[in-house]
Amino acid sequence: MGDKTGHIDETAVGKTYGEWFSRGLRGIGMRYVFSRRGLWVINTPYRRILNAANITTQDRVLDLGCGIGNILIALAERIDFIHRPLGVDVSPDLVRIGEREVARAGLHDRIGLQVAPATRLPFEDGAFDVVLTSHVLKHLDDEALVASLREVVRVLCPGGRFLLWEFEKSARSALLFWSARLSGLPPPFQLRTMAEFSRALQLAGFHRVVRVDTGMFLMPPVPRIALLATR
Repeated sequence: MGDKTGHIDETAVGKTYGEWFSRGLRGIGMRYVFSRRGLWVINTPYRRILNAANITTQDRVLDLGCGIGNILIALAERIDFIHRPLGVDVSPDLVRIGEREVARAGLHDRIGLQVAPATRLPFEDGAFDVVLTSHVLKHLDDEALVASLREVVRVLCPGGRFLLWEFEKSARSALLFWSARLSGLPPPFQLRTMAEFSRALQLAGFHRVVRVDTGMFLMPPVPRIALLATR
């Protein structure tokens, strides 16, 4: 576990998260914190970040690593999409829980979730105008990150936007590693700097990469990075 290069099994990561969300008191806590209702805890400034993508009712939106659908639910509550926004996650358990969350929000006919890995997206070329991902890319090793970013480029239309936010590699990120060791959360991860993300995005085929002001996150209080890349 930790901020180092090495193979990360994304399917195993998804299985671990699925177990955490499904079992006992930890599952109850995880389902709340990662639900639409818990966005204020772990994604405190999400509205500010999402605004950077200028998402409109006409946009075809994909949430990469959607978890239990909290970001899509928050978007669909604010925007009357013409095209149903979609989410993919490698964990079948998270997608099942997400479908329940979507139904509970009364949005079952306005949001679609399905199981798929970030490295092999089951969509046609140019199928989306916007792709989002939140706190997912740290669970991809270097090889998987390259494959995933190339897939994002493929499924975005020309001029499409890719908005990501993630923990940032920094001396101030030590708290995240101590928290992981003490709690057993999360599965293996690899943090990256602004320069590393920008280089990977440009190599994947994005023409413009700009940093987005994330504001202050409530939990955990460690540095984040948000980037908006244009295809």
